[in-house]
Amino acid sequence: MNKIKRYLYKAMFWLLPWLCAVPLASCSFDDDIVESRERPATMQLSITAREEGDLNTRAGSVEIGQDHEYMHNLLVLFIQDGKVVKKFLPDLRYNEAAQEGNLKEWVSGDFTLDPGTYTVYAFANIDTYYSEHWGSLTGLEEGAPVASLDIDNIVLEDNPASKLDFSNYFIPMSAKEEVAVTSDTRNISIGLDRLVSKIRMSITGKIGTKVTALSFGGYADKITLFSDKTLEGEAYTTTRTITIPDDGTLEADGTSTTGTTGRLMIPDFYVNSSPANHPFTVKIKTLETTGIIHDATAVTQRNELPRNSIFPLTLQLNDYGLDLIAQCWVSPIGSLPVEVSVGFEQDTYEIKVPEGCQFAFTVNGVKVNGTSKDNINGLSCTWNMPDGVSGIAFDGATTRVTTVKGHVTASVGKTVDLSLLVTWQDNGATYDRTYIVKVTTDNIANFPFKPSQINTRASEFTLDYLGPEMLNMFINKSRRN
Repeated sequence: MNKIKRYLYKAMFWLLPWLCAVPLASCSFDDDIVESRERPATMQLSITAREEGDLNTRAGSVEIGQDHEYMHNLLVLFIQDGKVVKKFLPDLRYNEAAQEGNLKEWVSGDFTLDPGTYTVYAFANIDTYYSEHWGSLTGLEEGAPVASLDIDNIVLEDNPASKLDFSNYFIPMSAKEEVAVTSDTRNISIGLDRLVSKIRMSITGKIGTKVTALSFGGYADKITLFSDKTLEGEAYTTTRTITIPDDGTLEADGTSTTGTTGRLMIPDFYVNSSPANHPFTVKIKTLETTGIIHDATAVTQRNELPRNSIFPLTLQLNDYGLDLIAQCWVSPIGSLPVEVSVGFEQDTYEIKVPEGCQFAFTVNGVKVNGTSKDNINGLSCTWNMPDGVSGIAFDGATTRVTTVKGHVTASVGKTVDLSLLVTWQDNGATYDRTYIVKVTTDNIANFPFKPSQINTRASEFTLDYLGPEMLNMFINKSRRN
């Protein structure tokens, strides 16, 4: 029995080191795993400007940006526990692409970060011109706290889109992302969004029509740095006056089967991105080949302009004309006023009236391409007389009326251009157009009477003529004495 015990003790003596090595090795392996998980990661950072999304195409559709729509300067901050852990402020003064606002991607050198979660802020093309906070952001050092800057709530004030000149000031961009870094992280990619929206406008209408004024308005006057923040105290009265290319004339574009349709492309322009529920207003003034001046105002169905988007907008200049009718009365010697036959020239607003007549011009409605337009609402007219004109006068109201009354003196060959502003609503859009009504006096003998109007009273005028009466005067015959 003692021999058996001795053999067991010897065996245990020899096995003991091996038994002890097993847990030691196990502990060593676990330590290696922990060290692997906690060791700093070496990586690179890439910053790109995202391409723009087209609002009139399918979701996800993007368009390659144009010149000057990319990065000019750059700032990137890695924030953890309220402090700057890593900062990038590359010197791009000698980067040719960046100087033109054409730097599409910037890649850092190798750097290290401890594993963990970071909030990454990236800004491009923002300087003190856009925000007074820019100097404070760029001045942050690694290890500095950021709570006092309240980065998430920074707002670019004073209509930032209006400041773009693509020489010194380029499109402001921003990004904010939560990034999880592990020891295996080798690259972090951040995409910047432009804080403005691009408007791509074209105008179609009759060949030869000339656009003389154009504007786009109703967007916000400020921009939040990040899309998840809500604007406060903003105004939607901002308007962009658009520079009209060349002489503003609509030229044939080859798309019309009749050869009468012209087009004018407006160079792309930028406005501040705007939240929902605020439609936009377009105003245009045109000069027709006939000399008619049109002022039109329309409100878009779109009521939101997301950042980093393109809004294609076509302005269709419908051939709006007036259904304008005229009545004239003359008073021959020894007779009550009678109506004569008059009318406006076809497709123009020129009319000849008899000298010394009273007239009534009525806007009966609106025509589109020569056909009376239904569903016209809010028709209102304002007539204006040129300064210093004599020989013609209005009788009664001239504002917010559909019929204007007046008279001309007995003078042949006198021509007056009356200005007629007509306002109406059509399919949700408001139109204000100014027409020139040319009135010329002519010899009264050139105007035939309307037979049905002879000896009727002219009730259309303020002066109310009483019905005719014949009084029989009997002559008494006296006797001769």
